[in-house]
Amino acid sequence: MKIGVNARLLCEPFTGIGQYTLNLFRELAKIDPGNEYILVVPKKVEVSFPSNVRIKVIKQRLLGTKGMKKSWWEQISLPEFFEKEGVDIAFYTYPSIPWTKDWYGKGIKTVVAIHDCIPWMRKSYRRGLLSKMYHGRNQRAVSNASMVLTVSEASKKDIVSVCDVEPERVRVVYNDAGPFYKSLMPRVDISDVLTRFSLKDEQFFLYVGGYDERKNVEYLKKEHDMYVSEGGELPLVLVGGKLHAGKLYKSYDGGENVVKTGFLNEKSLAAMYRSCAGFVNVSDQEGFNIPILEAANSTAPLILSDIPVHREVAGDAALFVDIEKKGALKDAFKKMSLKANQDGFSADSAALAGRFSWEKSAQKVKDMLFS
Repeated sequence: MKIGVNARLLCEPFTGIGQYTLNLFRELAKIDPGNEYILVVPKKVEVSFPSNVRIKVIKQRLLGTKGMKKSWWEQISLPEFFEKEGVDIAFYTYPSIPWTKDWYGKGIKTVVAIHDCIPWMRKSYRRGLLSKMYHGRNQRAVSNASMVLTVSEASKKDIVSVCDVEPERVRVVYNDAGPFYKSLMPRVDISDVLTRFSLKDEQFFLYVGGYDERKNVEYLKKEHDMYVSEGGELPLVLVGGKLHAGKLYKSYDGGENVVKTGFLNEKSLAAMYRSCAGFVNVSDQEGFNIPILEAANSTAPLILSDIPVHREVAGDAALFVDIEKKGALKDAFKKMSLKANQDGFSADSAALAGRFSWEKSAQKVKDMLFS
């Protein structure tokens, strides 16, 4: 059988969907060598896959706005290629399945992965007429899919409510961290990264992610400022940055107690996870949050916002914070500054990491695709 895949986000490997596409289809192709996987991207990508995976580049149109070119690629170029290629299954790694009813009479099983419902639940993520039209059409198209995959029970609950899809049609398959975070690193490599940013081992707090409003980076910085003002000595390291232009995404300055690294490659990021006093994420909404497992596989102590999906993913392996309460994160910083607490939560992270596996997730997806 041929499985055609919208692998567009392989072009942005530092994103959650980019990591999902890379790791899921590496494992899926490995355990399913008898079928062919065609991963379609808009430009060349430097990634490796098993021999039964073919990377197909279909370039975007030159004319039109960025959004128009993206929509044409998703809605015209990709379906035309899938039909011409004779794929048996069309797998969309994010909400972008065909909007037209004609597609669904062609006998091609259409699967869509929905990682979260944030653009449909928060008006700030769909500013402007074209953005509203794009997200609205994708939302309505979900009910046409042969199968809907998602990454958490919390996300499934949102999908059923927001997209008016029967619960039995939505299947949950968890994410995992990439293999790089599961292996030990030589101390010299870690030291090189720490030296580059003038950091000391187990003497800083770490945030990894974007700067859009739901990530609560502004709250994170204010609470860290309070921690420092009350005698706290550990700096805050911000890995990542502003992904897009617009009011939704903010920029933040570094400072005496804040270190900005920009986006890092896997080696440098793994070194950060391995050597932090605590990984912190205080987002108010997520579909899964892969950096939690990257940190856990690196045995980093976890400080997380107390939201349902974080409870689902991390269980009792994290220090949870009520982000509606001023000073709650500041107190968590103080608590995690103590070596004994770091050691305890580090052991919890190691145990948590063992609960997730891309191989098991890929096997589950395989069973669903070909059932």
